[in-house]
Amino acid sequence: MLELGLFILISPFFKIGENRRSTILLFLFTAFKFVISTFVAKYRMKQFTLFLLCLSPLFAFSQKRLNLVHQKAFAFYDYQKAAFCVLDDSSFIWKYNVLGGNWEKEQIDLCIDMPFAKFLDEFVPMSEKGTPVYFVNTGCGVVYMKRNMRVERHDHSFYHKNQFGGAYFMDEGEPRIYGGYGLFTSKNIITRYDTIEREWFMLDAKDLLPPTGAGNIIQKYKESYYLFDGFRGNANPNHPLESVWKYDLKTKKWSNLGKFNREKLGLVLGTGFSGFQIHENGFFCYPQMILTVNFKTMRYRKYFVNSTGLYQNIQKVGDLYLVRKASSSPTRFIEISDGHFLDQFEYEEGDLLVTKESSKSFLGVMLILSILVLILLVYLFRHTRLTLSKSPKRSSAKDGKPNLEEFNNAERALIQLLIVHREKGLEISHINDLVNFDQPSMDTLKKRRELLLKDVRYKLATKFKIPQEDVFVERRMETDKRMKLLFLHAQILSKI
Repeated sequence: MLELGLFILISPFFKIGENRRSTILLFLFTAFKFVISTFVAKYRMKQFTLFLLCLSPLFAFSQKRLNLVHQKAFAFYDYQKAAFCVLDDSSFIWKYNVLGGNWEKEQIDLCIDMPFAKFLDEFVPMSEKGTPVYFVNTGCGVVYMKRNMRVERHDHSFYHKNQFGGAYFMDEGEPRIYGGYGLFTSKNIITRYDTIEREWFMLDAKDLLPPTGAGNIIQKYKESYYLFDGFRGNANPNHPLESVWKYDLKTKKWSNLGKFNREKLGLVLGTGFSGFQIHENGFFCYPQMILTVNFKTMRYRKYFVNSTGLYQNIQKVGDLYLVRKASSSPTRFIEISDGHFLDQFEYEEGDLLVTKESSKSFLGVMLILSILVLILLVYLFRHTRLTLSKSPKRSSAKDGKPNLEEFNNAERALIQLLIVHREKGLEISHINDLVNFDQPSMDTLKKRRELLLKDVRYKLATKFKIPQEDVFVERRMETDKRMKLLFLHAQILSKI
């Protein structure tokens, strides 16, 4: 009887869900001794009462656990009912009674136009504080809504089939989806369901965009969305993405925060279980770990999970956790746990982005490269100046004579003729050859000649600072007074 009394005292401390084997063995051993002692005592009533007390702790613990029929049964928090709910049957819904500490059934009117199993497979439950529960198609488009105990169609849309494998989340009372794939392309857009218009719209994004992909995790902190990892294309695990991005809701711009610290985490950060993401929770479940993220410090906390069970989804509202778990057998169940749920696991912490040492090393390399580039630029500048200083400077005149760069070819040819004929003078008729390039009429030829003389007179007067009327000296030919000769001014001739 001593062993029986000891078992009654310690039995409440054994949790069937986590230490089932050891508890059952202890129970069978004690029950066997109890049966023997009962026979010996000739079925005394006192021993039978104590036997019932042995079984009572087992029934108490089973109330917080709910076995599931469907693998993809919906588990969500109904803020209008202020209770965790599980939809695992087409005729009723499970609701957790906090005061009673047990699951209760409530009848539900499920107005859907498809088999119940397909509804569980192709929709995602979404809700946040102040909103009803929405059931959104995984490819975007069709939306059902839970109104009291009735689920009915809410949208005016259609099956988009465009964002399978996207990141489903709630913000500002609206269901939203990031990324995903469909219609032969992967996406990097955010779509929002307008609950008033009952249609889907796309959020604006400017300039730089994150790479397209699926299976991402998106979380909100203050006025920004933080986008983690995922997979390139249609959720191919062989091509994981590596960057963390930030979307500013005010400026509508994406920015790349850095590379995801996959080396320390030892995993590909992505949605390991298809389900609704709750912003304020940030629990990400993997076979051997549970990950939480602090968006303020950009650090993670990794909780190590033993091999006795696989946590698939965790939701926390207030002081209660709703935990979806699959045991080593095909059994799937939901458990409600108190605020000490995570205390049972060991954990480690680290930076979510690349390590600070790596960042410092990168900055050091960039600094060294910048210094080398600066030294190269200084060398080239000094070398160029030295080369220019050694090269002969261009003079405004060759051999002490002024250049005629401002004169065109015809003008320079005229000046050259005047220099050649400086002794006898230049006949006016010789100038005709300089402007006679298309056999014009005599009047046109005369006008061209006069215009050429006018331009040369003006430029020479300006260059040598003498009056225009003094540039050319006109004289009559001695043998034929009808012919006019031109001479350059002596001052110009002396300088050219």
